Amino acid sequence: MTTTLAPVREQYEALPYPHRDPARELEMLRQPTMCELPRLQSLLWGRPRNLDTLRILDAGCGTGDNTVFLAEQLSGSRAEIVALDFSSAALEVNRARLAARGLDNVRHVLAPIEGVGKLDLGTFDVIVCTGVLHHLASPEAGLRALRSVLSPDGGMALMVYATYGRQPVYLMQALMQRLAPPSLAPEQRLRILRRTLDGLPAESGSARGLLDSPLFRGEIAGSDAGAYDLLLHTQDRPYTVPAVHEWMASAGMRVLDWSVPRQYDPATYLSGIATAHLTVEERQAAAELMHGAMAKHEFFAERDDAPERTHVAPEDTDSVPVWCGWDFPQQVRAALTRPGGKEFRCTFGPERNVTVNADVLGRHFLGAIDARQTVGSILDAARSVAPAMTSRQIMRRWVEFFASFNAVAALTLYASES
Repeated sequence: MTTTLAPVREQYEALPYPHRDPARELEMLRQPTMCELPRLQSLLWGRPRNLDTLRILDAGCGTGDNTVFLAEQLSGSRAEIVALDFSSAALEVNRARLAARGLDNVRHVLAPIEGVGKLDLGTFDVIVCTGVLHHLASPEAGLRALRSVLSPDGGMALMVYATYGRQPVYLMQALMQRLAPPSLAPEQRLRILRRTLDGLPAESGSARGLLDSPLFRGEIAGSDAGAYDLLLHTQDRPYTVPAVHEWMASAGMRVLDWSVPRQYDPATYLSGIATAHLTVEERQAAAELMHGAMAKHEFFAERDDAPERTHVAPEDTDSVPVWCGWDFPQQVRAALTRPGGKEFRCTFGPERNVTVNADVLGRHFLGAIDARQTVGSILDAARSVAPAMTSRQIMRRWVEFFASFNAVAALTLYASES
């Protein structure tokens, strides 16, 4: 471990992040979007993998939100999960949370990400690394280290901070560097931070920009670990969309898809504007500027020498539609029980809202998706539900329906096994 990162390690030993109480673990299963296995399997391999052969690395696992959700989804299989972190305190919380759920399918490793290639851990099909690389002395070195243990057809689920939406954070960080420098003890720095936030006038742009954001406000109010990580961190680097692409390329990687694709589509924010002259990366960069408040970038990445991926189109009648989330089927069933109304409004998380027609065809599509029926069988049954519609009209509605949910990473497709 480099001496540059010593203060970061000390921070996470004193204040394991995110703050989690293992005694309350069973009150709620946190379900990070980046760890939804149906989406990962569809994106990387086009179909379900044999879970018994799956190897996953949770790099910089912290107290275990990703680890626990992955372990729950893979419970009962012989999949291998390795949870790696350089904070022994964080790993202790991680282990306790798994124990509270009776999960024993995770191996914990105490080590920094930069040295992962020297640990003789083998290669991994999936590497999850969220909220970590931007805290390293060299994010480039960390990413290259992870690439060295990524299998050729595998993929990474990554999250790094975004530049524009975190401007209030960096304003307060700069103020804290003066009022509560890193040379002070963590408890002193926290006292000064709390006093500053409480004492700044309402018209202060520094405080207002933070407290107007539910994300930032939740971190500050939720725990000392959250407030410290957000506003007192000694190593913190944000990225724009172009910077993400450049960073990936510098490490022999490339972006495969974004966690919520709709966020990176200019048409989400502005209709009728010409973007055909822009490259895909330029359109994504334009969407980021249109949004204007992204606080993080969550995305999937692959090696630049990865084999061509299986792409499944919604018109493929042999494909099988699958809800991405652990509890999405229950949410959909609940939506179908609500009486009346012309629309279904489904919420799958922040900026993952979908509104679809609640007519007989919309209800049929929602109710038919069970991870077993093919698109063809769903459309065949739709002809009985909506006899006045032609096959072409039904297909068009299905494509529109699928696109609405797929744009917020709620629905994906598995390719035919044939």
